[in-house]
Amino acid sequence: MLPKTLRLSRQGFESIRGLRRTTSPHFSISYGPAPKTGGSAIIVPKKAVKGAVTRHLLKRRVRAIILPWSREDQILIISARGGAADLSYSELENELSTALTAILSK
Repeated sequence: MLPKTLRLSRQGFESIRGLRRTTSPHFSISYGPAPKTGGSAIIVPKKAVKGAVTRHLLKRRVRAIILPWSREDQILIISARGGAADLSYSELENELSTALTAILSK
């Protein structure tokens, strides 16, 4: 679980205009500096993953993977796409780590 200081609140979603976006085969990632308070959020829509148990499992896995990249001074929103739930943990970690390293190390 992400600490409360690293979670993006509902008010934080109001300030997401103008974020940069990138995509990977199974995820869409929005990122940028936080105007007030930052944090991270994971979105797994029913359209991408039908079962609630599978959606929550994917959220927990992604949350564990992005913990090292979560900071209070930036916004990081990860949206799952179709097929993301079919990946193993190591495949998820590899895909997200590659994408986050490329965009956040600039």
